[in-house]
Amino acid sequence: MDHLLDAEKAAAGRLPGRVGLPVILTLRRGRDGGRFVGSESERVALLQRLAGEGFSYVDIEEDLQAPALDAHIRESGARIVRSLHDFSGVPPGLSRRFSALARRTDEIPKAAVTPTTCAQLAELLDVFHPHGESERVLLGMGEIGFSTRVLAPRLGSSWCYASPTDQAVAPGQVTPVTLEDVYRYRDITSSTDVYGVIGNPVMHSRSPMIHNRGFAALGIDAVYLPFHVPDLEGFWKVADTLAIRGLSVTVPHKQAVLGRSIRGDEVVRAVGACNTLIRARAEGPWKGTNTDVEGFLAPLRARFGGVVPSGLGATVIGAGGAAHAVVAALTSAGARVLVLNRTIENAQELAEAFGTASGGIDAEGMEAARGFSDLIVQTTSVGMRPHEDAEPAPGFNFSGREIVYELVYAPERTCFVRRALEAGCRVVYGREMLIAQAMRQFLLFTGSEYPLSLVQELANGLD
Repeated sequence: MDHLLDAEKAAAGRLPGRVGLPVILTLRRGRDGGRFVGSESERVALLQRLAGEGFSYVDIEEDLQAPALDAHIRESGARIVRSLHDFSGVPPGLSRRFSALARRTDEIPKAAVTPTTCAQLAELLDVFHPHGESERVLLGMGEIGFSTRVLAPRLGSSWCYASPTDQAVAPGQVTPVTLEDVYRYRDITSSTDVYGVIGNPVMHSRSPMIHNRGFAALGIDAVYLPFHVPDLEGFWKVADTLAIRGLSVTVPHKQAVLGRSIRGDEVVRAVGACNTLIRARAEGPWKGTNTDVEGFLAPLRARFGGVVPSGLGATVIGAGGAAHAVVAALTSAGARVLVLNRTIENAQELAEAFGTASGGIDAEGMEAARGFSDLIVQTTSVGMRPHEDAEPAPGFNFSGREIVYELVYAPERTCFVRRALEAGCRVVYGREMLIAQAMRQFLLFTGSEYPLSLVQELANGLD
């Protein structure tokens, strides 16, 4: 109600009878994330006037003491949703406060809090379990809490919230179309297996679209989510609580995950980075592998008719986990490789591990790249949304003879790619590697080959 104009507020009582669906009435103060600017007595009066107009639920705050309003709501046949909001974190004693929210057995407790770390998300997830089958709404706002929205049916929330447009009413909301088309929200149950991708940033990821389409095509009861992970150590409790079966790993965690007691295979040991984690059972040990090597080579082989030519001169921009896989792939194919990075020491460390040349993102490095310019591979996150205009190597001048391989896939045409195309270069786009490595991950996660019928559809765009 607080989002409506005054004239619209006067007519709001007509809404429940017109939509044919249960409608929740709310009228939020500013401190609870709303826009109502009148007095508290005006707010209570408006709620009381509208409560009897056919609304199924009236959502009022934890601290609102208005016995007459409560009684009027019950007399109208509506249910009270008693809620607390915290836009700054997860409040201490949340489980105790949540248990005390409902003042009667016919009230529905609701808490919307904002985990700022994965450790706080784990605290929030712990609150779900003591409340069993009782009606309740519990969710985490923001990017870190996103999983609680999609997994509401699995966790036991009575409903979740979405926004009909991209102008979210609360942090972390997505559209109903996204919930249904990307995450198959209505198919999620308490037994649905959970997979995901961890990174920072990660909410831009197209991997959920790839994997969830595959699950749907094969009738697999599973869902794949993005997990925004600023604190990797705090995430493992989340993974155990949600019984996550498999994970894709992206920037900046591809090397950091190896610091945990994870059994990496020979590919991980050769590359020095891990992009895939799997386990046979909840809370069981993780096994790590890397699908980036083959995922990177598959589109490149296609450009060369099946085999990457030995002696190919390649410049790799970046020295992170993705760069490790790229350098491992190129050296295994017999390419000559130069690693360039803003922090020269990191470039040197990677180059020494694979016996390649190294340099900085400076005039000297750009000059050295002339001798390794058959292929230019951009492995950093520079140019990724929302920083599309950032340049990973502004001093590099394309001649038009290079093949440019950009690992960023959102947006498809980064500033780096646009410059390459303008110079006449051939380009291998990041989505090609994304799809190739994801298909291998899908097989590891499910034991089933990714449906080939979907591959061309994905190749035409991941919008």
